Amino acid sequence: MTLFETIVYHNNETLFIPYKDGQRLTAAMSHWRDLPAATQPETLAEWAFHIYNADLEQLERERSGPDGELAFLNAYVYRLLGLRSLSVGDVLAVTADTGRTRWLACETLGWRRMTPPPNTSGRPLPAQQVCARLRVGGTGR
Repeated sequence: MTLFETIVYHNNETLFIPYKDGQRLTAAMSHWRDLPAATQPETLAEWAFHIYNADLEQLERERSGPDGELAFLNAYVYRLLGLRSLSVGDVLAVTADTGRTRWLACETLGWRRMTPPPNTSGRPLPAQQVCARLRVGGTGR
C-alpha cells in the first residue's frame, strides 16, 4: 500500500475553461488515501472530482460502502468551508509517499497530465484558516 496526498488547486483566472500555463492557482483542499501502489493519479483525480461535486445526500447514503465515510466527511468539510465545485481549469497535485508528484489539469473530458505549474500559492487546510472560516460561516475563497 502507498499513501497518496491529493491537493486541489482552484484556478483563480477562469472557470470551465481548460488550464493554461501560468494561470494563478490557489491550494483549496487536500486529503490523504492509503491505496495500492499501482493506483494511477487519474483514479484519485476522478474520486476527488466526484466527491467535490456530488450531492451530499447521495454521499450520505453511500457512507457504509468502501471509502464512503471518507468521501462523505471530505465533501462535507469542503462544503463547510464554502469552497466552489472542482471544475474544468482546476489542477490537482497527486503525491505518493515515494515523493513523486503528478500534476493533472481538469479538462472538459478527463484529466491532462502536465508539468508543475509556475504560479501556485497557499496551503490547503491550515488549522488557523479552517478555524477562521468556521467562525464566520465558511465564506469560501
